[in-house]
Amino acid sequence: MAKKKYELLVDGQGRAKAADEDEVRAWLRTYREEHAEDDPDATHVQVLRNEPGFFGSGTLVPREDFFG
Repeated sequence: MAKKKYELLVDGQGRAKAADEDEVRAWLRTYREEHAEDDPDATHVQVLRNEPGFFGSGTLVPREDFFG
């Protein structure tokens, strides 16, 4: 089974995984709709791009890169 390319966190807690950018966009769109009153800009969301190789390594990606 292939490792998901992205992990989506809310306040540092893992909430979802996504295989590609389209899945990240869809998840963020749903999150922003569900949190329209308390977190419409998804400021509590962190997007982590998993890096191949070392366990647990990754890079934070600006969530705004997936808005659209």
